[in-house]
Amino acid sequence: MSVRFHVVCHECAFEGIYGDQSVAESQRDAHAVSSGHRMSLRDISDRNAPGPTQ
Repeated sequence: MSVRFHVVCHECAFEGIYGDQSVAESQRDAHAVSSGHRMSLRDISDRNAPGPTQ
């Protein structure tokens, strides 16, 4: 299983999936500080990757 962390901004299009928690946290924190936006970080390691839609 691969480790994945989803970072998303609640106020703009900033979003990313990272394989390292410290990188995800630093990206989240840097965006929050520079923009003042509300951010979320979630560990999505236990979720299946989305497949193609029909």
